[in-house]
Amino acid sequence: MSNPGDYFYGWDLLYKTIEKDINKKDDLLIALAHFVLTKYSQFRCIGLGEDKILMEDEEVSGSELLPDNWNIDENNYALRYIYDKQLYILLGLRTEDSLIITLLNVKTRKVSNICLSPEEIVNDIRGSVTKMIPSASQLADRYRRELLEPVYQGQNKSTTTQTNTTSTTTDQSDPLRIGMPMHPPVGQYHPVGVEPRPFGFPEVGRGDLDPLGRGGHGNLFPFPSHPEFRVGPGSSGGMQPRFDPYGPQPERNLRPNPNPDHLQPPNFGGDYFM
Repeated sequence: MSNPGDYFYGWDLLYKTIEKDINKKDDLLIALAHFVLTKYSQFRCIGLGEDKILMEDEEVSGSELLPDNWNIDENNYALRYIYDKQLYILLGLRTEDSLIITLLNVKTRKVSNICLSPEEIVNDIRGSVTKMIPSASQLADRYRRELLEPVYQGQNKSTTTQTNTTSTTTDQSDPLRIGMPMHPPVGQYHPVGVEPRPFGFPEVGRGDLDPLGRGGHGNLFPFPSHPEFRVGPGSSGGMQPRFDPYGPQPERNLRPNPNPDHLQPPNFGGDYFM
């Protein structure tokens, strides 16, 4: 954050209300997490406990202050918050050397957590925020990124959306591609998932990718529309199977002698029985 002084504006008021209750370093870390929730995202604390049922009167209540007896348990913390009529529960669990803080969105069931070492982070439990927690700015940023944002979008929703849109556009680009592929002419079909032909190469084999044959003839050459290849009398021609005429057909004059298909092999001696 660019100006820690501006961000922690309001911390002194919160600290004055709980100073007499703070008796260990864990309390200070929970208090700072509470400050980030109420300061950064306008959460309102509605009391203690892990009750996941939100009452109607609680939807319009809440405060930026910590409730009485918020740290009465020696090793556990449980605070309930509301924002936009959604219930959030902040839990703190003390292990041997660490404090695990968890935030739950009751409606979406999204959960985030962060593990801290109070002995390493907190220098003192009395004094200014930077004296008690020298890395207060960095810790507040961790609370925001690791604890708050995974379960709550809120004010930074537009920023996150803009970042995702930019990254999506970047991911779709191919670093190995030289220039953009040529787009197919209007009306030309391309199977789903198949890029248009690049660099103007012919569409050889493209139609084989489409089971309906909409991409052309594939690896097969088109059948010519020639009278020689008509099937049966009165046929309209077009794409028909090849049909070789048989028998003498002088009137058609399609294969005048010598017929290339009937030429004798080289050095053929004329003995038809060999």
